[in-house]
Amino acid sequence: MPRPSEEVPSPGCTSDRAKVQPLSRRTVQRSNRASNTATSDLQRRRRGADRGARCYLEPVNDTDRIIVIGDLHGMAHKAKALWQTLEDRLGCQQVMQALVVFLGDYCDRGLYTKELLQWLLSLKRYRDGRGARTVCLLGNHEFCLLGFLGCLPRPIGHEHNCWRQTWDGGDVSLARGERERWWGNDEEDSVLDDVHLQGRRWAGAVYERSYGSTATFASYGTSRGDRYGLYQSMPEEHLQFLQDCPWVHVEDNQLLGRCIFVHAGLCADGTEDCSEQIERLRSRKAGLDPQPEQLFGRDRVLHTPPQLAQRGVTVISGHHSRVMLRHRRIILDSCAGDERNLLSALVLPEALIVQQDGTLDPRDPLTVFPDRVRLTVGSLASDGGATARAKAAKHVSSPGSPSKTEVLILPRGDSSPLD
Repeated sequence: MPRPSEEVPSPGCTSDRAKVQPLSRRTVQRSNRASNTATSDLQRRRRGADRGARCYLEPVNDTDRIIVIGDLHGMAHKAKALWQTLEDRLGCQQVMQALVVFLGDYCDRGLYTKELLQWLLSLKRYRDGRGARTVCLLGNHEFCLLGFLGCLPRPIGHEHNCWRQTWDGGDVSLARGERERWWGNDEEDSVLDDVHLQGRRWAGAVYERSYGSTATFASYGTSRGDRYGLYQSMPEEHLQFLQDCPWVHVEDNQLLGRCIFVHAGLCADGTEDCSEQIERLRSRKAGLDPQPEQLFGRDRVLHTPPQLAQRGVTVISGHHSRVMLRHRRIILDSCAGDERNLLSALVLPEALIVQQDGTLDPRDPLTVFPDRVRLTVGSLASDGGATARAKAAKHVSSPGSPSKTEVLILPRGDSSPLD
């Protein structure tokens, strides 16, 4: 495994020699067809990379732009490569002025959790010192780590509660033999009182395949399950950084409307605006749940709650080991802690996916935001585009029928808007 400073080979590279087939007209024709298809697809995806990502950027204020970065999972080398690519392709000034949102899951699986947290700390400190906005959300893996160390922030109004109730309460439903899988069955009660259920699972050997916590212990020079050793090895500023990570971020963007950033998603609870869920995340009362759905959930949080979508609210998360852009819902988790996968960022409002290797993958923003338009250079007025943005806010677009020359509707699919 390469160190963060070393160059990472392409996941598609291999040292094995391909099996040689005897040549014939049929095999040559078949090979040429496959080669042409692969080449055209690669050219399409890299066309923007060759010309620079700026050809895809709309003439909006840089402060209205949002850059979303998915789960990092100890991949410090990939995070640094992606950040360098963003600055090269978009421009340092554009990146500095944009809101940058990291969607959580910084530890486990990858080998460089310690280096990654230090890089995030330095990056946020640098941007904060220059007035830039950076949000580092808490992921379920950080929740588990903090819950294991007894450092999970106490919910407001529940500062003196112990975490035993998350795994020893009468309302906790457990599968048969579940308790035997947890960490700490031979520990004193005074120790276990301070450990959240998810922390006990995270450090347990049976859950290693799900969480990959051994990599985090190793990153700090300790062995899996060594609670005291991990606590002593982690710099105080790393723990404080994780404790300060918000559990939800709500952004009102004049081009995209309201966007709610949360690690896994929101549940359809029947309320009009999911305000109770959001408040429980802000106050950290969700931590009283054995497994907060908004951080750990799967199917229940996969879609934007209908009542929010009807109000023009978009939910943006990572967590689900996929990249998905659909009506009022974005999931960005291309790497998922797998060394073979590329790490990606999503640039909004353009819906441009930027991968760590420089590949640009433009998507149709109308898929997610159906009530907005794309601004072109011709739509800029002397007021810096405020008039055009006001028109865009009132305009409800229909695919293929732009109402004026100043409005360009992106084609469906991944086609370049300049083709």
